[in-house]
Amino acid sequence: MVPVAVLTASLLAAGCAVKPEPLTAEENLARVRKDLGVVLSPQEPLTKAVSMDEAMARAIKYNLDERVKLMEVAVATDQLDLSRYDMLPRVVAAAGYVGRNNDAGSESLNLATGRRTGESTTATDKHRRTGDLAFTWNVLDFGVSYLRARQNANLVLIADERRRRVVQGIMQDVRTAYWRAVAAERLLRRLEPVEKRVEGARRDARTLEALRIQAPLQALTYTRTLVETLRQLQSLRRELVASKSQLGALMGLPPGEPFEIELPPASIMKAPPKLDVAVEALETYALLNRPELLEESYNQRISTDETWRSLLKLLPGIDVNAALRYDSNSFLLNQRWTDYGARISWNLINLVSAPATKSYADAQEELVAFRRQALSMAVLSQVHVAVLQFRELKQEFALTAEQADLDTRIRSQYTNVGEAGQVGELGVIQSEVTALLSDLRRDLVLADLHNAYARVMVSAGVDPLPETMAADDLPSLTQAVGKGLSSWQERANNVLRVKDLVAKDAAKADKTEPAKAEPVKPESAKAAVPMAAAPAPPPVAAPVAAAEAPKAAAAEPAPASTPFVLASSAAPAAIPAAAPESAPAQVAAPVSAPAPAPVATASFSPVIQADLGAYASHRLAEREWGMIAKRLGTGMDGAGALYVTTRRSEDGKPIVQLRAGGFADRAAAERFCHRVKDKQRECTVRTLSAQEIQSDSLPMGRVASL
Repeated sequence: MVPVAVLTASLLAAGCAVKPEPLTAEENLARVRKDLGVVLSPQEPLTKAVSMDEAMARAIKYNLDERVKLMEVAVATDQLDLSRYDMLPRVVAAAGYVGRNNDAGSESLNLATGRRTGESTTATDKHRRTGDLAFTWNVLDFGVSYLRARQNANLVLIADERRRRVVQGIMQDVRTAYWRAVAAERLLRRLEPVEKRVEGARRDARTLEALRIQAPLQALTYTRTLVETLRQLQSLRRELVASKSQLGALMGLPPGEPFEIELPPASIMKAPPKLDVAVEALETYALLNRPELLEESYNQRISTDETWRSLLKLLPGIDVNAALRYDSNSFLLNQRWTDYGARISWNLINLVSAPATKSYADAQEELVAFRRQALSMAVLSQVHVAVLQFRELKQEFALTAEQADLDTRIRSQYTNVGEAGQVGELGVIQSEVTALLSDLRRDLVLADLHNAYARVMVSAGVDPLPETMAADDLPSLTQAVGKGLSSWQERANNVLRVKDLVAKDAAKADKTEPAKAEPVKPESAKAAVPMAAAPAPPPVAAPVAAAEAPKAAAAEPAPASTPFVLASSAAPAAIPAAAPESAPAQVAAPVSAPAPAPVATASFSPVIQADLGAYASHRLAEREWGMIAKRLGTGMDGAGALYVTTRRSEDGKPIVQLRAGGFADRAAAERFCHRVKDKQRECTVRTLSAQEIQSDSLPMGRVASL
């Protein structure tokens, strides 16, 4: 007992003696050496001037940010491998030793007489050994672990999309730094002789001032102009000298390592990059390939799995267990045995929290969906802004190039007249500095234009590398980068436009509608938006044959409260003006024409509506309408809200389309949409036929009118 007490006291004393200890100088130095060994690891040597494609390839291969994202992908993959083991049952092997200093004896009590037997007995040895191999499996934990593994699989994909985003950002940064370095390389060679010439003119000016050959004010003004010119040149040098170092840092080169830049030919310097992709194609390409949107899609998967995990935790748990056991106790009849069993347990409080858990999970899914939709709008805006900036910079480059050409020709004229002695040295120097600044401005605008071109590619989600590569050596990477950047416009042009995707969805919705119009039930008329009279459009479907028209009318009589118009064979009926919501809509025939029996045809008068967007629930759509009505106020002009509920074919979840109706004509609807768009909201005027009204009115929600 004494050694055990001493050991316990020593451990407690050691635990209480813990105090903060800063890093020692040796530990800090070892850390720096280890980090530099990784950061300054040898790369493939620079044997020639670096082109832009090679600079991007080196950045992708050696950039530290890219290495960090690659390690995050590897960590996420390892986490997925570990989560797969969580689905397996628990198999626990245990062995032990039990001892005591006396016998575990006991007496018995006679329950009938209330007296002790007086005999002490034991059924346990003083020293015994135990061992068991137990198998345990919880069915509920298996389901939860399976969903967690699926979430980790999506986290791997998210890590890869984040790596793609870093690569695209590196691509843009390298392109910008490369073209600024090209501008610096071209102009720094011309800067040094001009600076020497200005320094010589300064010395001559000081000599003239000392000899008083010129008037003092004229000499001082001349010297000040030279000093100002020299200051501009030094400021220009300071702006350009760091461009090459920034490019080297992006490529992962050690600071200060010299390298040469491959200068583009003169034809490339004079010709800006071309963008031969329509904005609509870029929009679709961005929606399909932007890493941020794909990451949000994977987050939606994770949110869906999290909903299922929350629901699974509400279910009862079922434990299945079996074990092989051993006990060396000599009093046991069987020292080796097998036991097994099953157990079910359920926390009944989960029944109370189930609705709140389900509501929270649904809200999380809606949040992820709306976040992705908001990001989609931001992506479309980024594409438009990037294209506009590229076009503006392209025009600016044309003007800047023309100005640089004019300044170069002016410099030539000043040089000629200066050699003839017609102008002084100051005029020649100023013309050279002006031409130099114009050339620099042109090259910097060209660098900004290439940066805008790269911004268009990044906003569209262009990858500089293919999905799979045969090798990851630097020549293969350089070739893949050049091929990927030169073919991305062709890939983007092969993508469907956004309007094509919307048209396909509309065509699918039209196919699901019944080909034959059926009358709407009287109670659904209250859900219709009040409609104003409008002229009948051309037929939108094949008209009913004249022979079948009476049969159709007899088989399907139109109730008085039908919200669409039944046209007769003689003349179409007019749609009544807007009526109160409580009153059913009535169909009135023209006064001048006789009232023949109504015949349902495929040609109906249109209804003008304003489409305000789709929402995941009726509550969100109603909230959106309340915000619109509050902001417009008196500008609503009697417009009413219509909630049309449909379900997606993929997962059956409801989609509530928010519309507004009650317009006298299309001009009134367009004025309404114009006011809505002024509030930074979406609004589209659309014309609905009676068939569309009928199909919309069946699953329709309630109407909220002002």
